[in-house]
Amino acid sequence: MSQTLTSDSYRRDDRRTKEGDTRGGREPSISPGFAIVLVFSFVSTALLLIFVLVYYAGSSARIASDYTTVASPANRALTAEVNGYAHNRRRDLASARSDLTREVKTVGSFDDQLETVTFPSAAATAADALTQADQKLAKLIGLQAQAPSLRKMRSFDRRAEAAAAVVKTQVELIRRALGLPVSSGPLF
Repeated sequence: MSQTLTSDSYRRDDRRTKEGDTRGGREPSISPGFAIVLVFSFVSTALLLIFVLVYYAGSSARIASDYTTVASPANRALTAEVNGYAHNRRRDLASARSDLTREVKTVGSFDDQLETVTFPSAAATAADALTQADQKLAKLIGLQAQAPSLRKMRSFDRRAEAAAAVVKTQVELIRRALGLPVSSGPLF
């Protein structure tokens, strides 16, 4: 410090305390505005944690509900389409083709909606396998719908049943992981 440029206030503000504070030994104070923001932050964090705990506490039931919300309409549509194909497969090529085409669309729509459901890890693996099995089934049914005759269309039936069995196996794994009963619908 220079002797010629000093004043009492300059020296008082320039002195260091034991803690290294340059404010002349005063402790920093919290302004009322900062205190309000601090309290608000703690309260909002606590409320957010409570919300997260409540949300995840019901997640199993919520996920099961999400799945059944997707599966139930698909099963209703598939029931009509499978029954229609069973009725038309020996009688009417155009109607049988229409039933199979609608079935492909229903399976694709189910898969699209299934992607919106966030599954726990055990069910997520089965959901991925289900989507792959559905795609194989839909491709096979699409080929079946393109058959030029009812006899050739029926020749796909066993392969379609085998592909549907793979789908049903994955559905059972998902339902078991979510604590749901076995499906009463044709697939999901």
